[in-house]
Amino acid sequence: MTSLLKTTFLSVALAGAFCAQAQNQASQSACAVLIGYPSIEQIDNPQEKAAAQWFKDAYTGGTVIAPGETTKIDPSKLNVIWIHIDRCNVGKGNLPAEFTDEATVAALKNFVENGGSLLLTKQATQLLDKVGRIESSFLPNIFGDGAGSKGTDNWNINAQIGRDNITADPSQYYDHRSHPIYANLEHGDTYGQAWDVIPMEGNSEGLWREDHNCMWDLNHDFTYTAEGKNLVEKFQNENSCVVLGTWGHVTDYNVAGIVEFYPTTKTPGTIIANGLACCEWAPREGVNNYAANLQGLTRNCFSYLQKKSTESGVSEVAVDTSTDAPVVYYTLQGVRVDAAALTPGVYVKVKGSEATKVVVR
Repeated sequence: MTSLLKTTFLSVALAGAFCAQAQNQASQSACAVLIGYPSIEQIDNPQEKAAAQWFKDAYTGGTVIAPGETTKIDPSKLNVIWIHIDRCNVGKGNLPAEFTDEATVAALKNFVENGGSLLLTKQATQLLDKVGRIESSFLPNIFGDGAGSKGTDNWNINAQIGRDNITADPSQYYDHRSHPIYANLEHGDTYGQAWDVIPMEGNSEGLWREDHNCMWDLNHDFTYTAEGKNLVEKFQNENSCVVLGTWGHVTDYNVAGIVEFYPTTKTPGTIIANGLACCEWAPREGVNNYAANLQGLTRNCFSYLQKKSTESGVSEVAVDTSTDAPVVYYTLQGVRVDAAALTPGVYVKVKGSEATKVVVR
């Protein structure tokens, strides 16, 4: 007699496991970095080269995607793709052609539409509208691409949004310090602040920072139609997202630096956009005392986005555990589809207690 086991099948988990360091090394193959050069060795931008080299060293089984290699942007093989763009004198909105050509944009859109997650850092946050996640009217409006300067203060992340309202109105205080992307990072109340921050860049002997923010001033330029108690809530409700971090010294609701964009019906993939200048990979002068925090934050984002990718879509699928069970197919949203009616796309193939991800071309 056939028995049924009710199990929650999570779509992208069928292709790979978490990308966290503690997980099996084989799962690293589900992580990728998209670069704007033929190879990491040929990158002539110190910031992007340092970031890509770190990925290559930290994720030895990961995939490096060069311009034109759009077939590698495959949601059946990858869970997370990282795009890091950090250049001087490019101008707001002028993303490199290697990231915005028609084929690459189409592949990235298909990736998030099939549950793949993106990590967009620095100037790459400007890709959010191109992949179909937000309207262009809500793209980052704080932008920097200058040479920067040398300083001795620390640059930090504040994960306590609306900290000024801890006492005045606790319902408008959002403490995200326990979010997984901040796990095991060093904290401190640097440069005289009376609150907990996460230092990302600094050296008391001097460190050159280029100051390339690409993030959100929530108090200017945007027209909100969504309701909310404050600017952060309005921005979040407008864009189905959560503001996870701001500049270290900001205690109100005016600036969003790290934003998690939730899965939507149109784009089931999760996106983390980090446009904070303090997340710089290659200072021109000096040694960053908090490089471990930058690496840890990035690794945590990979791990978290891997987990979110595995959670996008299929739920409560009844599975026949008998060995002669028939093969059934489901969309990533958990809708059963007749095998004869499959169209090109990504599906969950279930036979008995086994489930795999398949691509129909």
